[in-house]
Amino acid sequence: MVSRSLMAVSKLYGEGYKSLGWLAGGFNRATEGDFPEIEGTDELRFATIGGASYYLLKLLVLLQSFGKESR
Repeated sequence: MVSRSLMAVSKLYGEGYKSLGWLAGGFNRATEGDFPEIEGTDELRFATIGGASYYLLKLLVLLQSFGKESR
């Protein structure tokens, strides 16, 4: 898995992308607020989640926020 990630970064660098990084452990190990300078409306820690899983995650995050407000 490591070699595939590093090959991808190397290829992107060769194509002109110069501001790259490799996240050891992937986005699964990222926590809320790890990337405040570069995040948009979606957190980068959820970057590997797609399809139906993405919408389920959004629902879970929404439900968590309701739980925090009711305390």
